[in-house]
Amino acid sequence: MPEPLKLLAIFAHPDDESLGAGSTIAKYASEGVNVYLICATRGERGWTGAEKDNPGLDELGRVREKELISAAKTLGISKVYFLDFIDGDLDRINSQEAIKKIVTVIREVRPQVALSFGPDGAYGHPDHIAISQYASAA
Repeated sequence: MPEPLKLLAIFAHPDDESLGAGSTIAKYASEGVNVYLICATRGERGWTGAEKDNPGLDELGRVREKELISAAKTLGISKVYFLDFIDGDLDRINSQEAIKKIVTVIREVRPQVALSFGPDGAYGHPDHIAISQYASAA
């Protein structure tokens, strides 16, 4: 019996999977492909409301993690892996540590296809560019 098809999406923040590749992920998941997601951060700095209402890094990270888990269920993602880096810092972390964490997931999942942002990070976002580089190196 052939090994099931597997796709691994590698993104920086909660919501990148939906905004960047949601339709692709949902399509393949609905066709029986096992889809996995690596999210490098929990989106801790992704607050868009009034600064006085910002719940802070830890609480916002928990909220955005829950949102991502919900989105993953809707998209048909089998499992989400968090790399536990901080939003906004990906371009300044130890790149070898990030690459090693991604390689660990790749070895566990053994996907036939991996996807992430292109070299320009879609629109130049430093975290998106960094995760693209780490994913490519891994």
